[in-house]
Amino acid sequence: MARSYNPVMTWNGKGWVEVTKKVWNGTAWVEKPTVRYWDGQEWMTRPPEAREFATYAGSTSSSVTAKRYATLRVPPGTRVNDYIVSICASMSGLPRLLSPAGRMPQVLGSNQDEISLAVACWPYTGADDQVLWDLGASPQATLINLAYRNGDIAQQSLTPVSDMQVYKAVDKVPLMASRDFMSVFVALTVSRQVTSYQWPEGLIPRESALGRFGSYEISVLTAETPGAGASAGTLDLNTAVDTAALYLVTIPGRSDGKPTWILGDDRASLLGTSTYLG
Repeated sequence: MARSYNPVMTWNGKGWVEVTKKVWNGTAWVEKPTVRYWDGQEWMTRPPEAREFATYAGSTSSSVTAKRYATLRVPPGTRVNDYIVSICASMSGLPRLLSPAGRMPQVLGSNQDEISLAVACWPYTGADDQVLWDLGASPQATLINLAYRNGDIAQQSLTPVSDMQVYKAVDKVPLMASRDFMSVFVALTVSRQVTSYQWPEGLIPRESALGRFGSYEISVLTAETPGAGASAGTLDLNTAVDTAALYLVTIPGRSDGKPTWILGDDRASLLGTSTYLG
């Protein structure tokens, strides 16, 4: 069979042999360059390794009024294979995710006249920088996008919300127990006067979107903690709210088989008399 290229030959002292062709990979000449892809920040040879607890990479939020469609960018600095958590809290109706296409949100709410929460999760591909929601006839909605790095995207679920609780006329919201891997708490309140709040120790506050003071709007608050199977306490609000709903979103990870202590959590940080942290 004829060669498809003109070989380069060299004399090795005994005969003419073909020179092995090499390619410059940016640092050295190699025979078989590794295939790389651009993840938005740098050239990568493989996806990042999944860890037990994904790390927070960024967030964005917005609130819309009297609009059928709402868009929100993914967080700045998001990289390919980051785990996107998109949250849409709607005053009424059931929101639909239009972009990215092919992603099915978990919608919690069965009454068109009551508030609902939609959560969709997917690994970022670098193709869709905008998340687009169809709000229907809802008069107001609040959106939050969170990005997490080193999650186990192979274990993504169509039902990322693993638990929920609803309360009426409260200013303290008891937290359910966190679960395996990274637990993201999403608190949703409807009020005219929520201006401040306090998550318990052991939780790291993340993105929040407070409704306008004096307007009957949805506020969405988020915080995270490694799953430890214990409740961290209560979310304190500065005023009583008509309705408060709490949702637990699990970011999948890959277990390393080691125990977890959460320093600052009065239940999950208790160490035995023979336990040492190195």
